[in-house]
Amino acid sequence: MAGWKKAGLLVVVASLLLLLLLSFLGKLPKWATRAAPWNTSAIQATFAGVRVQEVDSSHAAVLLSYDLENKTDTDYRLTNGPNVVIMSRLAADGTLSSDRPAILESSAFVPARNRTRITLELARSFAWPVQKDAAADQSFRQLVASQVSGLTGFVLFDQMARYQIELPTISPQLEHPPVASGQN
Repeated sequence: MAGWKKAGLLVVVASLLLLLLLSFLGKLPKWATRAAPWNTSAIQATFAGVRVQEVDSSHAAVLLSYDLENKTDTDYRLTNGPNVVIMSRLAADGTLSSDRPAILESSAFVPARNRTRITLELARSFAWPVQKDAAADQSFRQLVASQVSGLTGFVLFDQMARYQIELPTISPQLEHPPVASGQN
C-alpha cells in the first residue's frame, strides 16, 4: 500500500514539474492560462456630477464625477496606472471604443460596503470664454454635450482585480450648466 502512495505522489510532483516547465517555455495549454472572467457586480457606479475646468486659454477639461459603491466585504484600491483601462461605450450598439480618451484623475480607496467618489477627466481643445455670461454657459453646455453625445457611458477595466465598472454618462441636455472653474 505504501508503494501506491509513493507512486501517486511521484505522479503529482511530475505533473507539477511538467506544468512549471511548460510555463517557463511559454507553452501552457489554454485551460491553464485562461484569465478569470470580469467581475461586473463588485463595484457599482452612479453619476454624481460634471464640471468644466480651465486648463489654459485654449484647453478645458470636462470632469465627470462618479460615486463607486463597493458591494463586497473586501476593501478595494483603484490605482491610476497602466492596469486601469477606460473605454467609452457607444450608444448605437454598446460597442467599446477608445476614440474618446478618458483618464482617472487620481487613485481611490473604496472600503468594503462603502462609497467613494472618483473623477474622470476628458481634456479637449476649447476657446475659454473671456467673461462668464449666458453665452459662456451655453459654450460649456455644448462642450459637455459634445463629449458625451453618442455614448451610454464609460467602462473602467481594472486588470489586476478583474473588475469591470460601468460608468454611465449624463444626458447631453443638462438641466443646469456645469460648474466652470478657473485654471489649475
